Order: sequence, then C-alpha cells, then structure tokens
Amino acid sequence: MSTQVSDTSVPAEEIGPHISVIVGSIGYRRLLTTLIRAGIPFAEIEEVDPFSQTIRDSGISFGMRSNVIVLGGIGTEAEALSALGRLRERADCPPIIILISHELKAQAANLCAAGAAAVLLKDALSQRTLVNAILRLTGSSTSDQPNNVSAARQCGQFPLVVDGERVVLSIDGFRLLTTMSANSMAQVMCAEAIDDQARVVIKIALSTPYHDAAVVQRFCDRYQYFSSLKGRSVVRYLDAGIAGAWPYVVLEYLAAGDLRRRMSNGLGIDAAIRTLHQIATALVDVHAGKFAHMDLKPENIFFRSDDSLILIDFNISTRTGGVTRNRISGDVMGSPFYMSPEQGRGLPIDGRSDLYSAGVIFYEMLTGERPFSGESSAQVIFKHLHEEVPLLPGRIRHLQPLIDRLLAKNREERFASASELIDGLSPLLRLNPDEPALDPQLRSIR
Repeated sequence: MSTQVSDTSVPAEEIGPHISVIVGSIGYRRLLTTLIRAGIPFAEIEEVDPFSQTIRDSGISFGMRSNVIVLGGIGTEAEALSALGRLRERADCPPIIILISHELKAQAANLCAAGAAAVLLKDALSQRTLVNAILRLTGSSTSDQPNNVSAARQCGQFPLVVDGERVVLSIDGFRLLTTMSANSMAQVMCAEAIDDQARVVIKIALSTPYHDAAVVQRFCDRYQYFSSLKGRSVVRYLDAGIAGAWPYVVLEYLAAGDLRRRMSNGLGIDAAIRTLHQIATALVDVHAGKFAHMDLKPENIFFRSDDSLILIDFNISTRTGGVTRNRISGDVMGSPFYMSPEQGRGLPIDGRSDLYSAGVIFYEMLTGERPFSGESSAQVIFKHLHEEVPLLPGRIRHLQPLIDRLLAKNREERFASASELIDGLSPLLRLNPDEPALDPQLRSIR
C-alpha cells in the first residue's frame, strides 16, 4: 500500500480529523489533499493509491483508522458500488465521501443507499463544499445540509477554449459575468457568487491539468502558501477547486484598480517612494515563504478600497533557487521590461530578482518611462544584461543611488532583502503626505 501521511507535530488540541484520500491519479489526489489541508490546517491526511495494492479479497485495512474516507477515481456506477461494498464490509468503516463525474450524478441516490455518506462531483468540486462535507461527517459542523450531491452549491457554467476546442466547465457556487483575460496558461474571469451576488475573480490554471503530477505539485505549493497569508499584502483567496481537468482559485475582486492606472495619472516623488515602500513590505511576506514573485509589474500590483497595496498573479512564482523557465519549451518566463538579469539568463533566482523588478517599477513611477526598452523581448533582455542604468533627471538625481542599487546587474550589489530595502527607504519616507518634504540634501540611502 502506498500512503503519505501529513506532519502531525502539532499540539494535541490542534490535531484535526484523520482523513484518507483514496484516488488513483496522483495529481488529483495531491489537489484534494491541498484543498483539505488549506481548509482544515491540522488534519491528518493519508494519501492512498488504490492501484498499488491488491484488493480482490475483503481484507481492506487502509482508511479504517480514519474519521472519514474521500474516495475518487470512480468511472462507472458498477465500480462505485463495488468499491463501496468492499469498504463497507468492515464493521469499523468510517463515513465515505465518494467523488463522481457529472455522468453519474443521476445515480447519487443509489450510491447513498449503498453506503456513501456524501456524494460530490469530482469535476465541479470546490474546497468549501469538500471541507464542509468532511466537517459535517466528523461532527465538527452543525450544518443540517443533506449528505448527498445536492449539498454542493449550485454550479455556474464557464465556457472556454483549450487547445482549440471549446470546453464548458462547471464551477461550484459562482456564475460567469465576463472573461477578463485568456492565454495558454490561464483564463481569468469576473464572476459573482450565486448565493449573495458578491463579485469575485476566478482564475483557471489551464497549464496545470491534474494528470500532470509535477505541475500540480507546483500549483499546490503556491496555493498552500499564498492562501495561508489570508490576504496580508497579497490577494485574498476566497475558495478553490477543480473544474473539469484543471484546478482553479477564487480571488477577491479589486475595484480600486492597479498601479498602472495610478501611474497613467502621474505620481509625485513622495507617492512613488511610499509605493515602493509598500511593494517592499508585500515582498517581505512573499519571500518569507521562500518564494519569489517573478512577474512583478504595475499590472500585478493592485489596491484595495482602503488604499492598501497588494500583489496578485503568482502563476510563475518560484521557490528560491529555482528557475523560471517553461518546462516544455525551455523559454524564460516573465515580463521582459521588468525582468532581472539572472531571470533573463534562466539562472536560479531568489528574492533579489523581485527587488530588481521593483527598481524598474520605481524608475518608471519617477520618470514615466522604463529604464530599458526595445523592439523585441530579446533586445530588452539584452539591455537588462549589459546596458548601464540610465540617469534620473536632475530634479530627482538624489534618488540615483537607490535606483543604481536596485538595478545592479550583480544581485550581490543589490539590497540583500526586502527588509533591508525598507530600512534604506526610511530616510526618504513621508508616511503623512501633508508633512513638509525633506531637504533633498539630507536624503541618503543606507
């Protein structure tokens, strides 16, 4: 039997239910585990590959010490009834949540009669619905919802094109309003919650089909960390799930707009310095998880209605020491105008790559222009690698040491961390815009 059990080194009072996830597809199994762990942080999760063991006789022992079993990989009603029968032969069998395709939805009542405690749709499964079902069955929830497929929220239909083919996905609890952007990596849509009409953003990770276990693992790592920040300096994750063959996330809708919009209206020097300080503060949180954002640009920096700055789009965020290359084509990933020299070379990265991108953004906030431009991505990347940092206009030349340090070709010459950048900004920072500006002669960079 092949199993994987989560770390249980937590105080006894914080240990959650023991859950067995029995699914043949390692990618889908890993997604389920991540969704459950994000919703029930102290759960003990046992991952079981049913194809790695012989279950022809009735001696099935896996999952019997669990509080609940999540059973997937069901293709037909006969397979579902057979699996339920084998598991339910044990007198001590825990409640079973069975995951079925849309094609078997009409058989939900039969499966409940055969012993399933809850029946959910595997290709329209949200974290919220899955976690609520587990909590209900383990006595951790007072919900009086029925334990069957109708316990899931109403699904909305989300049409998209994947590899030239039109696909319609069902997403639990939301209806489509409009498509915001679409490419081979992801489709981003504005949607609303069916129950209360709250506006959200849904991002479907088209580059992460659940049958690709290696790519799924990277998605899971990012989701588990960034959702755990609870919206502190990063976009809030409101829900997540699996639609068709792909994972998706539900994010807060940010009506206040992005930094690009603010830059188009013009930013003063002090506003630019305050914004850089906020970016550095957000990067402290990102880098604390040993991640680098790797696509820091004005379009990925948004504001909430209270004017707080947050980062979005962690689609290519990379672990420290990793490389941001497309694993199929080998191409460097990122936005050339904001790309650090080491990212452009396809070298291992760390948080200092984000500090370089922040320097490009700061230069653009101050001057209205990017420091390096060209007719092609290759030309722009070449300039990042080889050209000298341009001089700021005379009226803001006192900020040149800061720009030079942020945009140093050698990352060893940049600020060592986002925290060090925050310290370096202290002599320049006016938290209250009504305070008189500091004498430029007194401003210095540590």
